[in-house]
Amino acid sequence: MTVFDKIFLWLFMLGSPLYRKINVNISHLKAILTVKLTIDNRRPSTLYQMRSKQEKKELNNSTLSTMLSSLVIGALLLISFGIGADLTTRLTFFFSMFVFLLAATLISDFTSVLIDVKDNFIILPKPVNDPTFVLYRLLHIAIHISKLLLPMLSPAIVFFLFKGQIIVVVPFIFMSFMATLLVIFLVNAVYILILKITTPGKFQTIISYIQIGFAILIYAAYQLIPRLIDESVTKNLQISQVKYIRLFPPFWFAETCESFTTFSFGNMQFISLILSIVFPLLCMIVAVKCLAPSFTQKLSMINSSVAEIKNTDVETGKSHKVKSLWIEYLTRKFTTRGGESTGFLFTWKMMGRSRDFKIKVYPFFGYVFVIFILFILNNKSAVFSDIKEMSAKGRTFFIMLIYFSSLISISALGQIPFSEKFRASWIFHVTPLRMPGPLMTGALKSVIVCFVLPFFLVFALIGTPIIGLKVIPHLLLGCINAVAICSLLAYFNLRKLPFSNPPTAPGSGLTFTKTMLALILPFLFGYIHWSFFERLPALIIFSLIAIVIIRVSFSLIGKTQWIKISASPNQSN
Repeated sequence: MTVFDKIFLWLFMLGSPLYRKINVNISHLKAILTVKLTIDNRRPSTLYQMRSKQEKKELNNSTLSTMLSSLVIGALLLISFGIGADLTTRLTFFFSMFVFLLAATLISDFTSVLIDVKDNFIILPKPVNDPTFVLYRLLHIAIHISKLLLPMLSPAIVFFLFKGQIIVVVPFIFMSFMATLLVIFLVNAVYILILKITTPGKFQTIISYIQIGFAILIYAAYQLIPRLIDESVTKNLQISQVKYIRLFPPFWFAETCESFTTFSFGNMQFISLILSIVFPLLCMIVAVKCLAPSFTQKLSMINSSVAEIKNTDVETGKSHKVKSLWIEYLTRKFTTRGGESTGFLFTWKMMGRSRDFKIKVYPFFGYVFVIFILFILNNKSAVFSDIKEMSAKGRTFFIMLIYFSSLISISALGQIPFSEKFRASWIFHVTPLRMPGPLMTGALKSVIVCFVLPFFLVFALIGTPIIGLKVIPHLLLGCINAVAICSLLAYFNLRKLPFSNPPTAPGSGLTFTKTMLALILPFLFGYIHWSFFERLPALIIFSLIAIVIIRVSFSLIGKTQWIKISASPNQSN
């Protein structure tokens, strides 16, 4: 455990005299919490990186990474203090962003811990009484939330102290605690709603899509909100004058903080004070009395045979058969028989089933859409006319959108070698394959068919009616170039079999060289395309060069020998 884990554990264990009165075994409680915090600290986080292949000792920095991420989020929340003419307005924006970002962090960072049902099989059979087990779960969640709250609130507290507004700090901390209770209720409500409308077996899948949605929303808010709000309006804004704002819980917390700061309590301020305290407490009572039992009951079904039977019945339905026939059709059209078709099918199905792959790749779909909206906002007056006439601005936007979308396939290609189920890759090494090259070309074709071709099909369906048939040659060249970019990156970087290495394996992170190559290639191809946009002969020559690059890259990848494949950890041990 880190020093922060030890401090939080010590603080929460100060209530041991009270815990004993409810029949809690203190030694059991401390032992379980110590083990769980140690496991949490070894759980890979977004900032986790392996040091070297020879170093087998696991890095214990997950807690530090989580707290550092929360500190960065807390610093971003300071943007709210530049909005509005009074403290209530600024704190309303602060608490609104705080509730949203804390909920997003809890869902993305703690869901895997919350839905972990292994405790039912490991702890419950041991001589651990029910009060100890229930209290451990509550304290585990409380410690985790504390590790998020402390760094997230620290920048705002420092800001108040720096401004000399010391009197705001105490009510601010208390209202932040009330807002946290509201967030816990909202997260529980989201979980219960998901479990009500779907099967427990699909719970984790839906949570993954929620995480993806949060990532896109945060990026969109960061890019769009500053451009949508007029600076003169934000400086003079008084949120209390907005209609129906008193129905918005963050406003209650903000107005209560200002009331304690100025020691002025009118009728409306007193109502906000009551609501800011009573409403979160009522939400927690509802969560504990009504939502928690239902959630626990549903949670126990996630790994049960009932859920598996339901999923099996669904998977063998008509929609699954149609999907399988479609995938087999694509396999026959784009691959040769043998190792290449196997690599194509395997990669395609794993891309659709791997939660980790979806979380890391799918947000790029939203990023492309946000870039499109940004261009429209920056060129409101003539955006459609520029695109239709292919003026200088129109060409720039067209090229930018095409080659920026290639980042989706680049991101997918970078995640292909890694999976949490990497130990199953032993199957590759017992097959009678003379060399693994065809498997890798099949995986590459799967990425291209899944993430490149659909984009250009959509571009063709939308762009042709707007621009006309003159857009077709440029779309064909853009598609060929996107395939060439993927082929070159696969040749230089793809040295592992698909989904055969853990996400924390050496080389799973992007090195400086890989990152620069992934950024330079789309820019280079896009710049050449833009430079010769109106010269059809030059574009034809460019497309022929790109086709040669594709053929050579696929040929070289297809000849990859076993000796050039990086060994996965389960083979090297």
